[in-house]
Amino acid sequence: MSAFHLDFLVGNDDAVMHDLFSAARQMARLSEIPVASLSVLSDLLDRRTGAFEDMTVGELLAMVADVQVAA
Repeated sequence: MSAFHLDFLVGNDDAVMHDLFSAARQMARLSEIPVASLSVLSDLLDRRTGAFEDMTVGELLAMVADVQVAA
C-alpha cells in the first residue's frame, strides 16, 4: 500500500499517519531480530494470559521492543 493510499484512508491526519508509519517500521524490524531474541519473544507470548488474537498491535510492538532492549 502506498503512502497516498494510507493518506486517503486516514483522512490526512498527521498524528494517525505518524502512528501508522511508526508501526509499519517497527513491524519491518521483526525481520532483523536475532533468532535468540525471537525465542525469548516466543516464550513471552506462550506465557501471556489470554488469547493471542486479543492482543493489540501496540502490545505486541511493546513486547518486541522489550526483547530488543534485553538482547
